[in-house]
Amino acid sequence: MTNRRLSRHTLILTANNVGSAGLSFLLSVLIGRTLGKEGLGVYAAVLAWMFPLGLMAEFGVNTLMTREVAQHPSLGEDYLRLALRTYCAMGCAWLVALFFCAPLLVSDPAVVDGLRLSSPLLLIAPCFGAFTALFRAKGDMLPIPLLNIGMWSAQFVLTLAAFLMGGGIVAALVINVLTSAGQLAAAWWVYRLRFAAPPSGLALRMLPLLRRALPFALGAALVALQARASTILLERLSDTGETGYYAAANRFIEAGRMLPNAFFGALFPALAALAMQPLEMRRIFRRALLTLGAFGLAFGVGGLLFAPLLTSLYGDDFLPSIPVLQALAWALLPALLRAALTLYAYAKGHEAFANGVTAVMLVLQVALGLWLIPVSGAVGAAWITLGVEVIGCALMALALRLHQRALSSESNAG
Repeated sequence: MTNRRLSRHTLILTANNVGSAGLSFLLSVLIGRTLGKEGLGVYAAVLAWMFPLGLMAEFGVNTLMTREVAQHPSLGEDYLRLALRTYCAMGCAWLVALFFCAPLLVSDPAVVDGLRLSSPLLLIAPCFGAFTALFRAKGDMLPIPLLNIGMWSAQFVLTLAAFLMGGGIVAALVINVLTSAGQLAAAWWVYRLRFAAPPSGLALRMLPLLRRALPFALGAALVALQARASTILLERLSDTGETGYYAAANRFIEAGRMLPNAFFGALFPALAALAMQPLEMRRIFRRALLTLGAFGLAFGVGGLLFAPLLTSLYGDDFLPSIPVLQALAWALLPALLRAALTLYAYAKGHEAFANGVTAVMLVLQVALGLWLIPVSGAVGAAWITLGVEVIGCALMALALRLHQRALSSESNAG
């Protein structure tokens, strides 16, 4: 039963990821063809800044909420109300801070204006994430692709209409905020229609909630930094050409992550719900590891065989990207296994040592990058990624095994 539900949820979230990514790509093409590289550059720069700022505004609360509500469904209303109150308080502060501090983050006046126009997203996006966290925890994934694909479709159509009427980048950014607000309103409507329930009466407080969510916020920040460390180091220690080689190869890895990311979105609440049934939890988790291992192995072999086709898309100038793609394709296997182990640790309430492993990986990636990237460029960065992912996977597996042995020893001693 759990396996069938996990497969169904993965399929739904895959449709969400593919549909959202496809419409996002079409929107970027529309902006690029209409406004040129300058307009697309401003749009991309604004969204690039909004991603880490959004993580900070979300503060890991939605991840905590997913785990807690999956384990205690009756607390869904309590956690949702508290999360929304928390985001209203924190989001307003983030909005004001970004409005006044935008010139300190970037120097381009157009990007500064774009960040100010987009600042309401620091309130809207976390609130929308709270609703989808509740949907995931309740085991109802279908509203998520409907809401996301609906939003991207509306944004594309409205942006096209604005451009036909002579609008520019300001119109595109305003439409982004407005459609996101509409998406939030639609999520509230779905919640009222399908999930609304009276609160349990449990007294939940904002500060204790933020303290419990802090490890998840820290984990998200570490993962974001670790995922972008190679690109940042290449920009600093090499030239733009090497950065371009790495970016071209990494596009294929991002595409390859779509299906596993959908699987992770379904796996985490499923594991959290089984936290009090350790035998069933381990059974589901072992099947998940086998599935992810098979996918990663197939992707690595496919990358090795088909990487030479990369030049047919990017051109012969990107011939040096081929070995980069081959190394990154194999790095996906340990990366997927490590991500699954991290979710298992999160579901069991052991997020502290999961974050410790990610921090060790980040330190290793930076240290090895400082040594190898100036010599080997993008290829060196790719091999560092592969090595660090293997080490991270091994550390996570070892940490979980040692923790399990410690618990077994305490149980036997008792």
